[in-house]
Amino acid sequence: MVIKIHFPSIPQGRTLDIVKTELGDVLADDGWLLGSGQTDESGYIELELEDEKMNPKYGILALKNYFQKAGFPKETVMEIASASVGIYE
Repeated sequence: MVIKIHFPSIPQGRTLDIVKTELGDVLADDGWLLGSGQTDESGYIELELEDEKMNPKYGILALKNYFQKAGFPKETVMEIASASVGIYE
């Protein structure tokens, strides 16, 4: 399952590289980075969640938890199967 996270800005004290490393730790063997990009402050991160050995809802909840605790803005959304879901929803 591919998830694309769109963010308006990265929390102070973090860079896109730091966020990607932290997401790698959060997902461990349950997902991996597909791509990322940033213009000015806004950007995106695209991830693949392993859905063959694990229910993807656990990965989605782990991602939401990470983005909330990291202090990403409320406008940050996860695009899942062409539907946008806020990280605080």
